[in-house]
Amino acid sequence: MITDFIAQVDSQQRERQLVQTIERRRATAERVAAQRFNGDRLALIAHLARTARATRAVAARPVSC
Repeated sequence: MITDFIAQVDSQQRERQLVQTIERRRATAERVAAQRFNGDRLALIAHLARTARATRAVAARPVSC
């Protein structure tokens, strides 16, 4: 029988696991970015800005059938 307490504990455990996974991925992404741009934060920011603009430009295009 699943009680409210068991459901809450289970939910909290899954949330902790998700947070840990996200933190590991974030740390890995930071290391890769630091290696890719030789620790140059401005180069990383410029790259992210170009990527964001390109994504918006693609999304703004009308769909042709």
